[in-house]
Amino acid sequence: MIFDGVLIVLAGAGVSCVGLVQLAKARRLRRTGVRSVGTVVSHEETTDDGSLYAPVIAFVDEHGSERRFTSATRTSWRVHPVGRKVPVIYPSGRPDTPRLISFGHDVLAVGLPLALGALFVFFGLLALIQD
Repeated sequence: MIFDGVLIVLAGAGVSCVGLVQLAKARRLRRTGVRSVGTVVSHEETTDDGSLYAPVIAFVDEHGSERRFTSATRTSWRVHPVGRKVPVIYPSGRPDTPRLISFGHDVLAVGLPLALGALFVFFGLLALIQD
């Protein structure tokens, strides 16, 4: 049983590390990235396990070129209606890797791994204490 507890703690630490890496990347991007304002032009729908929607966003990069991208975050409803202005950020010199600046994206990319990792660590320690 001790081995199981140790494995659970290690798994939790690993998942938490993913969240910490994402947090560091997000903070660096917010500090040094190029900001723009995009417009939702449509939604991309996937129907693997029910309908999920991701906004397709058009924005102008630092060189004046219009670009489009599909947000990595998908939901079961259209969070941003077509025509809505949304904040966009990308690394300087790399307008081909934009993302939305949004609380929801940060929660999924950072908060979820941190919370799951902490939960695994907690239950792993609990298993170790009970042995």
